[in-house]
Amino acid sequence: MKLELRNGKIIIDGYVNAVDRFSRPIRETNGNTIIEKIMPGAFNRALENTDNVNVLLDHDKSHVLASTKQGTATLKEDNIGLRATVEISDPEIIKKAKSDKLRGWSFGFICKSQERKPGEKYEERTIKDLILDEISLIDERLIPCYVGTSVEMRSKIEEIIEYRSGEFDAVQVQKEELEQRPINYDSYKERIKKLEEVKK
Repeated sequence: MKLELRNGKIIIDGYVNAVDRFSRPIRETNGNTIIEKIMPGAFNRALENTDNVNVLLDHDKSHVLASTKQGTATLKEDNIGLRATVEISDPEIIKKAKSDKLRGWSFGFICKSQERKPGEKYEERTIKDLILDEISLIDERLIPCYVGTSVEMRSKIEEIIEYRSGEFDAVQVQKEELEQRPINYDSYKERIKKLEEVKK
């Protein structure tokens, strides 16, 4: 997550979630432990099927920091995952950013289509389609690996909203992808060097 102060605002850029990559173990409300991944294209379809996604603080729907509808948030899925660029003028968030109290991203979603199968150690859950309810900046009040669910009533239909934090390093994802490709070794070293510079 990169932060830049500009004209009294803070620009935050980073990956909310990596696609096609299993999570660390997640304990579901029924006590079952799973690992989970979101298929490529699921975020793109979710964004195409909504007219707005709010950016919240700690999943607090009364604390809207930015939104795609207002043009203060840009969300897109690329070959790594869901990337967010957000412009925030909230003084509290600017203060937290300066104090290094912003821990990362999380997002709330409603699963539309999934596949489950047994894995070597944990059941594997693959999310094929979803509704993106919101994305959140996480501060020091929530632990980085925050996982949870809530139940809401919409149009008299009960929907389960699940929350997941982005627990990955985008640079590390790119490194692993490069290591799996048969490419020129010198160009590989140069690319890794550039990735490390970006990370700094």
